[in-house]
Amino acid sequence: MLNVPRYDFNWQLSYGTSLKLPAGTRMHFEFRYDNSVNNKYNPDPNRWVYQGFQSWEEMMAPNLGFILDRDADVGSLMAIKN
Repeated sequence: MLNVPRYDFNWQLSYGTSLKLPAGTRMHFEFRYDNSVNNKYNPDPNRWVYQGFQSWEEMMAPNLGFILDRDADVGSLMAIKN
């Protein structure tokens, strides 16, 4: 859905993309970061990076927006089904 191979911290942008998904689609989000010595912007590859809201912490969070058919059953859209 989204791939940013040459991410630059200084961009601080939002990324927009759109998908038309069939009924019953499930989405799984996975984020990967280069915390290695190969990342020239990594100040300390030996330090564990935690999620947080400061720029020195990992700030990634999936924010989703939906456009729905006006006749959609909104109450059932986020229901968890096994």
